[in-house]
Amino acid sequence: MSARKAILSLTLAGLLLVATAVTAEETGKAIQALVMATYDLDSATYQVEILSSQLRTKLVNREDLSIKALTPQPPLGSFPVLVTIADGGDVVEKGQVRLSIHRFADVLVAQGDIARHQALTPDQFEYRRMEVTSLREQSVGSNEDILGQRSKISLRKGNILTTASLEPIPDIEVGGEVTIVYDDGLCKITVPGKALQTGSVGAKVRVKNVASGKILMARVLDTQSVAVGP
Repeated sequence: MSARKAILSLTLAGLLLVATAVTAEETGKAIQALVMATYDLDSATYQVEILSSQLRTKLVNREDLSIKALTPQPPLGSFPVLVTIADGGDVVEKGQVRLSIHRFADVLVAQGDIARHQALTPDQFEYRRMEVTSLREQSVGSNEDILGQRSKISLRKGNILTTASLEPIPDIEVGGEVTIVYDDGLCKITVPGKALQTGSVGAKVRVKNVASGKILMARVLDTQSVAVGP
């Protein structure tokens, strides 16, 4: 081989090594990036953590990686995958990698303890970026969502507010005094009653006629009266 050809070969080899060094990256980071891209996970919302890996390869080119989920579950929480590393179509290594995929959201968090059935107001909460990976219910992220609502359960300081923790403030409470109205268009009769169920306008609740002791089903008209009859 001539000196010129030898120099050219060495130069090309050097360029190839440089290109490989530029595109190669730490295997763990390449897997994290591939998972994010494969499942279209927003980096502002999701974070991929590698808990354990059977792979021995330290550096890879991302295009040489492929992954296969080992669970039918969506990519959230514990998420094992099978990673294949190939080179020119030839499999170099296969191994299981156990991932933990975290999800974050801007949510409302209780600033103090909140009793069950307490009316909710914005000053009881603060906006905070929190991990919601294991949260089963939908988190609440807006003060508008708590208008006219009360706590369905007791909340502790630091609890994330969820839709399952809310219920509309009822127009009539159990034990409340109401006026039972009968109106057939020809005559109107009113008698005092007591609500035996909680309800909002339009809902049907059980009420007790205080005078007769009879239990009736009635429709809530407003905060003070219910309707029975035709």
